[in-house]
Amino acid sequence: MEMKKEIDLYPQQFGFVTTEANLSGFIAGIGAGKTFAGAVKAMMLAKPNTTGMIVAPTYRMLRDSTEYTFREVAKDVIIDEIKTDATYILRGGGRVIMRSAHEPENLRGPNLHWVWIDEGGLTRKSTWDICLGRIRAQGQFGHIWVTTTPKGKRNWVYDVSQTAEIYRATTFDNPHTAQEWKDILLSSYEGQFKRQELFAEFVAFEGLVYPQFDASQHVKEMNPRNYIGFGLGTDEGYTNPAAILKIYFDGDDNFYIAEEYYRTGKLQSEIVEEHLRMAGDHNPEIIADSSAAGLIAALRDAGLDVQPRTGGVLEGIKRMQELFAKNKIIIDPQCVNLIAELESYSWKDGKDEPVKEFDHAADSARYYITRKKKPALKARQWRY
Repeated sequence: MEMKKEIDLYPQQFGFVTTEANLSGFIAGIGAGKTFAGAVKAMMLAKPNTTGMIVAPTYRMLRDSTEYTFREVAKDVIIDEIKTDATYILRGGGRVIMRSAHEPENLRGPNLHWVWIDEGGLTRKSTWDICLGRIRAQGQFGHIWVTTTPKGKRNWVYDVSQTAEIYRATTFDNPHTAQEWKDILLSSYEGQFKRQELFAEFVAFEGLVYPQFDASQHVKEMNPRNYIGFGLGTDEGYTNPAAILKIYFDGDDNFYIAEEYYRTGKLQSEIVEEHLRMAGDHNPEIIADSSAAGLIAALRDAGLDVQPRTGGVLEGIKRMQELFAKNKIIIDPQCVNLIAELESYSWKDGKDEPVKEFDHAADSARYYITRKKKPALKARQWRY
């Protein structure tokens, strides 16, 4: 299969796409074109009679970003799609399989020529390990690469970066994004978070707000039927992410965070629609940041039961710490942004005050779980 169309890559992208290293990575700031570079590299290696796999942290991220970008890059050579197996057939006979990493064990099975893990910093180390064991098609050592923004030095991507061939880029290296947008990010982000998200540095976050959180204990799938109802915690955002969490509860202070929405650049009308989708046919209580007066009014206009958060920040953090220590908060593996935040959310040096960065999903969880009154089960709230 020959690629005839011209693709414009800036130098760091070009080096990453064309390297022949078996293990490689493109570690870059947000908006630096990581996913685009990963998709182009996939097309370079999707040769006739080969099988590759594209992996993203969740099905939603796979559908909305990674798979979408691959389709845009490969649209001229995609000749068929097997929807039941999430597989694309390319001109010349190459096969590309789409998979979510929310349960890494499900990645076992096929022998592959190559694997691309997009937003690898939001996946678990076993994702890389399992995929590394799959690149053995026809007895050959295939290719595996990761595209991601760093997510702290505790993340497996840092360890892989010490041995793989890594290409680095900042948010500001991409000539195809608007300078005005870059300027807004530069003025909005601060400290360690700015170094990580914009300059693609591996940052060690010290003094964690939730040291009681342990992914091995608190991250697993649960059956919502074991709970008596659910509500939504929400944190407003545009330049920073808007975060919504769907949180199930029982009558004994146990909580299961089952679903997250985490997006930047979305209008308030789109955020309201997402609340309506997550609420479904029920009438859940929604707890929002009390400073988001416009969002609260818009949600109420849509017929939703939304209340401003109550209680102080430190009081809420202490309550969350207690619940994590007692294993009363369980998080679904698909809530990858919340998990990443809990592993990075830290205190300001020498102060009883958290750093107001990379905390949007964590705040959403705190708003709902630590509200003053226990949730009441409403007539339309719970129905199968």
